[in-house]
Amino acid sequence: MSELKDCPLQFHDFKSVDHLKVCPRYTAVLARSEDDGIGIEELDTLQLELETLLSSASRRLRVLETETQILTDWQDKKGDRRFLKISKDHEVGPSIKHSKLKKQKLDVKGSHSTPGRPKSKNLQPKIQEYEFSDDPIDVPRIPKNDAPNRFWASVEPYCADLTNEEVRTLEDLLKPPEDEAEHYKIPPLGKHYSQRWAQEDMLEEQKDGARAAATADKKKGILGPLTELDTKDVDALLKKSESQHEQPEDGCPFGPLTQRLLQALVEENIISPIEDSPIPEIAGKDSAIDGASTSPRSQNKPFSVPHTKSLEGRIKEELIAQGLLESEDRPAEDSEDEVLAELRKRQAELKALSTHNRTKKVELLRLAKEELHRQELRQRVRIADNEVMDAFRKIMAARQKKRTPTKKEKDQAWKSLKERESILKLLDG
Repeated sequence: MSELKDCPLQFHDFKSVDHLKVCPRYTAVLARSEDDGIGIEELDTLQLELETLLSSASRRLRVLETETQILTDWQDKKGDRRFLKISKDHEVGPSIKHSKLKKQKLDVKGSHSTPGRPKSKNLQPKIQEYEFSDDPIDVPRIPKNDAPNRFWASVEPYCADLTNEEVRTLEDLLKPPEDEAEHYKIPPLGKHYSQRWAQEDMLEEQKDGARAAATADKKKGILGPLTELDTKDVDALLKKSESQHEQPEDGCPFGPLTQRLLQALVEENIISPIEDSPIPEIAGKDSAIDGASTSPRSQNKPFSVPHTKSLEGRIKEELIAQGLLESEDRPAEDSEDEVLAELRKRQAELKALSTHNRTKKVELLRLAKEELHRQELRQRVRIADNEVMDAFRKIMAARQKKRTPTKKEKDQAWKSLKERESILKLLDG
């Protein structure tokens, strides 16, 4: 019993929260079925009731944690006192025996006390020395729970009513931007990088040559300074060099289609080598011309035929027209490269995405306008509710005064009810 009296616990009496009185909306929601759900107008009341339950539970939890800590500390201190008591018993053991013998001789009453009683009497003050008094426990202050407020503040922008300004913003987003056509323009291809680099190198060489010629000897310029060449001359030189490089290694000036056509028209084992077989003579004036052209002097010159490129192009067109060659095999003048194909692919994706976004914006604008109309109806419903409540209070006040409501009050109540029902029908429809 002494241990229970020394126990520092306060044994707080927790008052349970009456859900029916303090949290009626919370109790009503729990009693509903899952299909009924929760209305938007009930959220504010539910928030207050849930915060009340949360604060009550937090208060009880804090007090219980404090009581548990007090009990743990008390047990630890109690164990320390017992250890000190045992060590003290070992120290004062012999002195207790001598004092017991003296007390037995001097005791007038001749009391027969057990050996343990003097020991307990002598040690009683010692035990009190090591007892401690706990400070009065203050109930800790519950910190303010600001989490619900922060949560509802973050949710508020998503649940707030729509405004006309937001609808105007959606309408502005539907307007096509002025620079929309710029995103679908394909820039011209321009000059190939090899030609551009060659032209730049040529210009640099011209500048270097002009500087060298000016510093060495200005009078020894046979062709004049190279800086006088304009861009057209540079392009002509480039085209000439390209035409020279394009000549095949075998020296044949004809294109591949021309060669294939001639091979198809001539039988095998009839054509002998060009250097061994003489060119056949043709009657008429052409024979004289051909004979003159095949003079010994001209045999050492490289064989060249003019207009071979145009002949190759005409043969291609004729083969395509006759259906002997597919049109895909004919390279287009503005053939697409990988960069242009990727650019057109991304432009097609951009058009599809832009169309999808515009469709969603139109749908969102329609829903926003409908929601604005419903907001106006809900505002009218709230006004009608207030009118109905005013009429109800007037009728109840008349009944409390034990008088019959007037016809005007009844008509006003019926009018408010009918108006409210008509607005609710519009809202539900």
